Amino acid sequence: MSPTTAARLMRIIGWISIISAALFAWASVSDPTGANHLFFTHASAGDAGLAGIATAEAKLALAIAGGLFGGLMGFYIFISAPGVEQANAMIRRGTVAAFLIWFLIDSSASFSTGNAANVLINIAILALYLGPVLLVRRAAAK
Repeated sequence: MSPTTAARLMRIIGWISIISAALFAWASVSDPTGANHLFFTHASAGDAGLAGIATAEAKLALAIAGGLFGGLMGFYIFISAPGVEQANAMIRRGTVAAFLIWFLIDSSASFSTGNAANVLINIAILALYLGPVLLVRRAAAK
């Protein structure tokens, strides 16, 4: 994959993810699409779906998680994508490291809390975000 194609794909994935992050954070108040209920039904060990996010503390954690996810996607769009497009090896390595850190922390905590299904979802998410970064032609790297 060319650096330009990889960066374009990263921007598309990133903008869709920012919208998803906003909907995720908004689920602390409402779930107009039903997507968050579906996510919590399949990713968690419980069977309550979004209704399991019943306390003010859980809703705050959901809002914060959505905000952090949106911020990570801003990094992905405005730092990582241009870095990959310009064949900047440092930004490419930093992007890989950032997503691996997220994956290890999120997946370890998910598994430890009895929510192993989220680890499978995280593997798919990791592949989605790092695919363009790792599939970019190595000859373009500086």
